[in-house]
Amino acid sequence: MEKILFISDAVALNRQCLDFSCYLGNLTHSKITGVFLENQEVELRSGEALQEMAVCPPVPGTPLDVQKQLYREENISLFKNICTTGGVTYEIHINTGMPAAEVIRESRYADLLVMDATTSFSWKTENTPTAFAREVLEKSECPVVIAPTEFDGIDEIVFAYNGSKSSMFAIKQFAHLFPALRQKKVTVLGITEAARPMKGYNDLFDEWLHIHYDEVEMMMIEDDNVRGALMEYLFGREKIFIVMGAYGRGLLSTIILPNPAAPIIDLVNQPVFIAHY
Repeated sequence: MEKILFISDAVALNRQCLDFSCYLGNLTHSKITGVFLENQEVELRSGEALQEMAVCPPVPGTPLDVQKQLYREENISLFKNICTTGGVTYEIHINTGMPAAEVIRESRYADLLVMDATTSFSWKTENTPTAFAREVLEKSECPVVIAPTEFDGIDEIVFAYNGSKSSMFAIKQFAHLFPALRQKKVTVLGITEAARPMKGYNDLFDEWLHIHYDEVEMMMIEDDNVRGALMEYLFGREKIFIVMGAYGRGLLSTIILPNPAAPIIDLVNQPVFIAHY
């Protein structure tokens, strides 16, 4: 891996997300490209809301557009300082336009994208992941990592595996992007409805896992409430890196079975890696 995108609202830089991006940059010897987003086509947020998110106090009497530029410059300066202190090389892109579309365009030319699931360009309060984060997750053309709000290292990798092409693709993408983690413990978490055997859970999969990782454990759970069992297993666990398959689904299947990644992103404070098949 060579290029990691760090996604940030130009007004509100998330320090924890950037610190985690730098950790991944050092781990993989990759450059961090800071993508600072300015929604110049339509700004629905009030000046007061922007001031609450900014890293520096407002200058009295300054027009909003000028104040936003000051916020952006302050965030870029902070980005440079943190990257330099963290020992990672960096690039800066300032994108003006519709934020999600700009990020998706950038993702085509990146190896990995790191973002904060609470990033929002809306004037109203949103759930996590926000509409912006959901659109990026669904349409990104490279794997996405949702950064944790706090990070204290990685002791274990959890592969959420359901036997599908998407889950196997995500596992392979993770292994190829993070070879430095091959000595971490790997838990393959397979959850299936009672009395329904897991498809794609075979000797070939086991062989592949042991080629790429030194310590592998299989955890099989039978539960008719697949999403609930997944949340119960992950909730409260620390120092894990969660790997899941494709986020996006068609409208009908989303209504019938909501995407299991959404509550994990909302409630589990651990990094989540998501890749599309």
